[in-house]
Formats: sequence, structure tokens, C-alpha cells
Amino acid sequence: MLLGLAALLAALLLAGALGLRAHPEALRPALLALGRSTRLALLSTSLALVPALALGLWLARAADTSRLARAVRGALDAASALPAVVFGLAGWTLLSAASGLHGTALSMALVLAMLNLPWLASLSERALRAVPHELEEASLALGASQSETILRVSLPLASRGVLAAVALCLGRAFAECAPLLCVAPETPEAPLTVMLWRAPTDSAEAAVSASLLAALALATTAAGHRLRRGGDNRRPGVLR
Repeated sequence: MLLGLAALLAALLLAGALGLRAHPEALRPALLALGRSTRLALLSTSLALVPALALGLWLARAADTSRLARAVRGALDAASALPAVVFGLAGWTLLSAASGLHGTALSMALVLAMLNLPWLASLSERALRAVPHELEEASLALGASQSETILRVSLPLASRGVLAAVALCLGRAFAECAPLLCVAPETPEAPLTVMLWRAPTDSAEAAVSASLLAALALATTAAGHRLRRGGDNRRPGVLR
């Protein structure tokens, strides 16, 4: 399977290089679309990060016997499994009633934030649960409040896991197309995925866009896995 994925990635990158060599003028619109995709991914992830982190923190602190926590985890798992187009249709339903939002970059960012929030919350909970309870208890024993312990112990120790989740969510935001077409089908400020969807299959524009998306997927996935695996947890803040 890994060899197949590597071969597919190499084929996409080669097709993009050949298309760019034959039609160098295809690079400029692809780079402009890449800039729009980058702004959209950063904005949507920023919108989802704070509520997802707060939800993950509450779930990590909730007792395993809590019925409410189990219900919320089940809802997050169910939402994470939904097809992306469902979030697009939900975004279209909600934003069509809000004048001035439907078809805008903000509407695309909001629907991507909705899409990534359940996944980001679940991954944040996992990262926060991995923090040793002994360090948090030591912080409280030394006189730190609960909020100080969270800010100076729990979050710094879980930061690599949270950043890994953010990197993976950025990659997902770069790759989505269907929900964006639901909320902004005619937008002139098309991100890279929408540009690829609109381009003829055998065009240089499609080849260059696909190779850029493949490179982005590889970079964000590699960054996420490296952040999750690399580095040692240091004892920050109040424990120093």
C-alpha cells in the first residue's frame, strides 16, 4: 500500500512538472489559488481551534463515568465520520439565511471550521489525556490554581499533540472541495481544490494544481506525524 501511495504521489508530481514545462503560464493562477487556499486553511483552523481545545480540555478532565461526556464523545465520533458534503449542505442551509455571507470566503472558512472541529476536539482530548497526572497534581500541591495548572503545565505538555492535530486539520482544509462548492459554487476567489475541479482533466492547469495539492498533503501529514512523535515533554511553568 505504501509503495502504491508513493507511486501515485510521484506520478502526480511528475505530471505537474511536465505540465508546467509545456505550459509555464499555468503556474501563476495555480500559485494565486494556493495563496487563497492557505489563507482559507489558516482562517478555518483558527476558528475551530479555540472551541475544539476547550471541548477537548473538558472531555479530558471529565470522569469516564460521566454520561454527558460519553454522549459528547459519541457525537464527536459520529460527526467525524460524516461525509464532508454533509457539512457543506449544513453550511449552505445556515449561511443562506445570513445576508452577505453566502458565497464569501468567510462562509468557506466557517464550513471548513465546522468540518474540522469534531476531529480537532477528539485529537486535543487525546493529547491532553497523555499528560501525566502526577505533574498536574504536583502543580496543584505547590499552590497553583486549576487555571494556572492548565495554562502552565497541561497545555505546554500537550502542545506537540495539539500542534500535530492542527497540522493534520490544515491538510484536510487544503484538500476539501465538496463543502466549498456547496457554500460558494460561483466564487471568483476559488481555492486550489475548486480550481482543480473546474479545470479540464487533461489540462496543464489541472496537472499543476494536482501536484501542488499532493505536495501540500505530503508536507502537512509529515509535519503532523513528526510533531506527534518527536521531542521530549519538558516540565514547564510552575514545576521549574
